[in-house]
Amino acid sequence: MKDLLLFSAPWMQTFGQCWFNDSEINRLLSNQHFNAVIGYGFTDNPQPNGVIIVTDSRIQSAEAFNEQALSWDLRARPETWKRWLIEGFRLERMGYVLANRELIFEVGDYRKMLHTPRLASAFLRSFELMQKVPTQFPQPLNYAAA
Repeated sequence: MKDLLLFSAPWMQTFGQCWFNDSEINRLLSNQHFNAVIGYGFTDNPQPNGVIIVTDSRIQSAEAFNEQALSWDLRARPETWKRWLIEGFRLERMGYVLANRELIFEVGDYRKMLHTPRLASAFLRSFELMQKVPTQFPQPLNYAAA
């Protein structure tokens, strides 16, 4: 399979298929009555690039962002997403990642997610599933010093 541009519609669809077919994430979310529209994108964009829609703990679709009302909106710089998709994302680094704004929740209560073990585990599993998608990473932008 050809590498797909991170968070493009084809990338999101492939990620959605991985999620749909993964027994682990489905087991973690079962009986959680989890409903969400989760956006994924980059910190320099005004809106996310892609979304997944989860209804009653099952993924319904994964697609390009199209003005959907978001429950969660996860943002990071392109080079940060690249590092996580190559090296993995670990929960024990979450405090550091949030404090240093490597991962920004534009929308959503990450504290609630972290205090619900099955949701926290599903969150980590979603990163593992992202690693299964053949990914082409966007070139890092020339960030101006803040």
